[in-house]
Amino acid sequence: MKITCTNLIAFFCLLFTASTAFAGNISGRISDSANGELLVGARVSLRGATGGGMLFETASGLNGRFVFNDVPDGTYVVTVAYVGYESATDRVEIAAGSVGVELDIALNADQSMLDEVMILGEGRGTDAHARSLERLSPTVMNVISAKQIQLSPDITVANVIQRVSGLSIERNASGDPQYAIVRGMDKRYNNTLVNGIKIPSPDNENRFVPLDIFPAVFLERLEVYKSLTANMEADAIGGTVNMVMKSAPATFLLDADIQVGYNQANFDQDFMTYDRSGVNRLSPKEIHGDTYRATPDDFPVENLILDNKQALPDIFANVTYGDRFVKDKLGIMLGGSFQNSYRPVTNYFYDPAVDGTREGNPLLMRELIERNISSQLQRIAFHGKLDYHLNDRHGFSFYAGKYLLNEFRVRDQLRQENFVSTTTNSVYPLTRTSNIYQDITTLDLRGNHDFTEKLRFDWSAIYSLAENDRPDDAVFARAGQLNLETREVTNEIVYFQGTRNSRTWERNQDNDLSLYLNLTYKPEIINDKTTFQIGGVIRNKERDNYFNFYNYSQIFGQYRGVDWDDFGDVEFGTMANPLGSGDRSNLVYDAYEDIYAGYINTSWALDRTEIQVGLRAEQTIQGYAINAQAASSNDIELEQEQNYLDFFPSLSVKYLLNTRTNLKATYFKGISRPGFYEIVPTVRQAGGGDSFYSEMGNADLRPTIGHSADLRYEYFPSAIDQLLVGVFYKRLIDPIEYGFRQASNETEQPSLNRILPQNFENATNFGVELDATKYFNKFGVRLNYTYTNSRITANKFVYENRTASLVSQTRPLQGQSAHIGNVSLLFKDQKRALDAQLVLNYTGERIAVVSPFLGADHLMRPMTQLDLSIEKGFKRFVVFVKANNLLNTPYELFVEKPLAVPTDPYPYQEDPYNRADVRRDSYGQSYRLGVRYTL
Repeated sequence: MKITCTNLIAFFCLLFTASTAFAGNISGRISDSANGELLVGARVSLRGATGGGMLFETASGLNGRFVFNDVPDGTYVVTVAYVGYESATDRVEIAAGSVGVELDIALNADQSMLDEVMILGEGRGTDAHARSLERLSPTVMNVISAKQIQLSPDITVANVIQRVSGLSIERNASGDPQYAIVRGMDKRYNNTLVNGIKIPSPDNENRFVPLDIFPAVFLERLEVYKSLTANMEADAIGGTVNMVMKSAPATFLLDADIQVGYNQANFDQDFMTYDRSGVNRLSPKEIHGDTYRATPDDFPVENLILDNKQALPDIFANVTYGDRFVKDKLGIMLGGSFQNSYRPVTNYFYDPAVDGTREGNPLLMRELIERNISSQLQRIAFHGKLDYHLNDRHGFSFYAGKYLLNEFRVRDQLRQENFVSTTTNSVYPLTRTSNIYQDITTLDLRGNHDFTEKLRFDWSAIYSLAENDRPDDAVFARAGQLNLETREVTNEIVYFQGTRNSRTWERNQDNDLSLYLNLTYKPEIINDKTTFQIGGVIRNKERDNYFNFYNYSQIFGQYRGVDWDDFGDVEFGTMANPLGSGDRSNLVYDAYEDIYAGYINTSWALDRTEIQVGLRAEQTIQGYAINAQAASSNDIELEQEQNYLDFFPSLSVKYLLNTRTNLKATYFKGISRPGFYEIVPTVRQAGGGDSFYSEMGNADLRPTIGHSADLRYEYFPSAIDQLLVGVFYKRLIDPIEYGFRQASNETEQPSLNRILPQNFENATNFGVELDATKYFNKFGVRLNYTYTNSRITANKFVYENRTASLVSQTRPLQGQSAHIGNVSLLFKDQKRALDAQLVLNYTGERIAVVSPFLGADHLMRPMTQLDLSIEKGFKRFVVFVKANNLLNTPYELFVEKPLAVPTDPYPYQEDPYNRADVRRDSYGQSYRLGVRYTL
């Protein structure tokens, strides 16, 4: 039988509408009498009709159903109780030979508890609330509830985000998920909010926010908006990730957990650490003054002497407290989180280059770097939210969040350049230790004022700070001979080339000050659902970037085992640049961005059709200033400013096919502004990370404009089940990607010495999404799948007769996978307080690195990751086991070109006649055992 898209949709519709019959039992369904939504976890008891004691007790399952099996003949009373509802009873009779009884019990809301229900926010944090938000929203959005997050194996928001349909992730150097790619749109095209407010990024180059800095335990829900309305900020062509943090509960709450864990790879290898107690947060120049001439004695040696030992267990601890005071007018929510983990990574990566002397331009593998990486990650977070209701019409709230991520990383690597010999090769060992401190602070004061039933005003005053500090990034480089059989390095000497054997200080700081104003008026035109909203945003963003490095002077003839055993024994004598890089540093700059935005947004309801239409205007003033010495040495402008005004229309139409089914169509125009570092024409030298090329900013870079359209069918058969099927289309004007500076014509030779961000020709992105959730009493399944097809055209270089010429190539966008999917298998036994979840995540092949040469892009192999979570409740305690990356899936890159000399003994190559394997990162499995207490 041929499987088509129509067959699949028909299958899922049948799956969702199917009912289950029970024979010889008392079974039934519990629902809300007002809207028919199924109620999960309702308490159902069975008693004898003659006044006997309780015979059985159970709870309604994930599909709102319950069942009592093998009930003897007789007459019984079924009683159903659920918080916020009036209890209900039903009398049933099991006659001899009966096949059983099927009940349909609808509960009425308890009006005496209405105020409490309002305070609870309709059960916020539950799956039912998440489905309700998706159904009621005028936009295309997906929501993950706090309950779903709690039961998942995920510990950070970056882990959670990959469970959303159409989203994949980009990992950091330690293998942890870090950035979201929404519908194949690179992280630059998406924005990140906390409680609906934009926050700055600690990233040293870009504006996108690393999601691995936020603990998942703080979330009330995670919202992903895939279409925008005029009252939302426009810089989200791909989508918006909104982290809604927990608010004060209706009654006292105390929730705490502690977990211990371990990474499988740490059983198999030592973990590398170093003594960081002597690391100075400031460089010698900052401590002693601009004229101070540093000596080797100014730099500690302990942070370059490695200590190899067994890694300690990972420790995770979280606590949340909430309550209400002053006759429930004052609400308090406080939370703290600490995570300390030891992440090992083993990897290799090549520096491939196109061989212009051979037909077909095969690859030359110029360098191979093999690394062992040990990273100790410390995530520390605090948040608190206060809300105070003066009366029924006026209220205030204050949110404070502090999120820190400290990483202490060791990279121990071998660099190899010769791949002809099979016995020994010259290699270049290098040890690098990095101290990375990232910090995001946000303070959010708000007011809500209902002046009349028709007029509402709300405001927010926000201060946010993002910091990134890398003090004393230390490098110790050597040279030696590698025995390819034993992997031993001999004749090891201190090595000098470029800026190797160096100490570097780098930090950046982003300050955001914002004011949001919104006025909502309901004039009762046509009906009482007509709404007009006007408002605006004023934001001032400032960034300062500091960079200073010192090189050791070159020395000769110092051999390991003879003249030195570790870095502390090396006699450097002097520094090559005792004053440091000083004001000549290309990475010392100040930048700013002012945004002035205003909008009008209207909502209309006509019978079954709900319409939102609006227009937003955003004025952008963006610029930079660098020191005169850096500007003159690179022949660039001392300062420069861009000033532009854009208008962003939006339209959303939702048609209610019935009370459970929507059809949504949306359009919006968005923008993606360049990052600060990208517009500052300074140079970041190669060798600091995984790039073999120097990078330079581009002061002429233009923002990307995007036009987006969505069409989605939504079906919600119960409070927690759903079926979402949609298509989307995006058109990008002036998309930004990195590459060598393009030649202006076919006769001009390209510049191949460094890469820079550039505007390419217009691009398109089209896709189809499927998102389904279905529960069968104790079992459930969640699955989503996204197909994406994007196209961008850019010039590529190809060699002919050893001369590089330009050709035009159309390819997918960087980071876009054609196929992305998730499958979650769920089990929930409420009677035994047992929950289990098995999650499979698939990310298809995509371009990870764009090459300037035709056919030489680095492609990521498809990744399949399997995670597991099991929980068992014991009254107020829950014991759980969680495991990530059970398949030990590596991150692998390859180039679809043969090697220039495939017979040479290149390591790690499986098919050198057709494909070059250029990178592989292995992370190991992670396990955690924990206990949670709730009061």
